[in-house]
Amino acid sequence: MFRVVVSVAAALFVPLVLAGCGDGPTPPQPTPTVDSTAGPVEGLPVLGPALQALEFAGVTTGAMGEANATCAWIHGTTAGSGRLQVTLDGMVDGARHRLRIIINGYDGPGIYEWDGAPGSGPEVSVDLDGQKGHALVVVAPAGDAGEIEAALSNPYQGRIHGIWQCPGVPR
Repeated sequence: MFRVVVSVAAALFVPLVLAGCGDGPTPPQPTPTVDSTAGPVEGLPVLGPALQALEFAGVTTGAMGEANATCAWIHGTTAGSGRLQVTLDGMVDGARHRLRIIINGYDGPGIYEWDGAPGSGPEVSVDLDGQKGHALVVVAPAGDAGEIEAALSNPYQGRIHGIWQCPGVPR
């Protein structure tokens, strides 16, 4: 029994040792980093404070003049399958609010509007502290700002209009 165990162990160990023989260790390969990529990096969000010119009416009423913004363009694998998400955390009438603007089907600056019917075009939605609705969003040519005209309908009625801005260009 001891000879069988030793023979099995030797049969497994010897090929491993022989596989390790050769010209020496393989030198490590460098890992690409953001700084060493040849082209522009895609999918990196931009974060920070940005001036806003947004007016709110409904349950939330007032103006948002500045917000901590997070803007990200998640590139899709096919044309029209990207996503732009803009999140603005700012003060409106002395209270903190969070506005999210989401464009599913984003493929760069332009005009985006959704009528709510599935398959009718890029889906443009807004979320203000849990109140949801649809919007017309115009993304400026640089891609770092735009205009919004939104109607909130669930669970409360409301409107948002004005100019939103990111602290840089989402790639």
